[in-house]
Amino acid sequence: APQARAAAPAAAAPAGPVTRFDGRYAGAFTLLPDRTRRCPEAPNVERELTVRNGRASLVFNPQVQQVLTGTVGADGSARMADSLDRAIATSGLFTEGGFRGEHRNGLCTYSVQMTKRG
Repeated sequence: APQARAAAPAAAAPAGPVTRFDGRYAGAFTLLPDRTRRCPEAPNVERELTVRNGRASLVFNPQVQQVLTGTVGADGSARMADSLDRAIATSGLFTEGGFRGEHRNGLCTYSVQMTKRG
């Protein structure tokens, strides 16, 4: 039988955090309607998202200092979650100009669209 060739070595993970998406983002949340349950309306003011050294922080509820945090992957993907309730989370994809994703709070889902502001 022919000898199996060794698999090519996997590409090494990049050293250190992904910083190409660092910056400030702002945008709106929109409730995705679902007739089967009552969900709170989306906040009627823009929310701010900051990425610094590859760490994303989304100020979801400024009144109670509720901040969702997470890490940005090399492909721009991120999942930011509440420190106390991991089911409250925003996940999506960073691009050069913004962030698109989804926010979940229990069974309620919101669309998130943000623009890079600096």
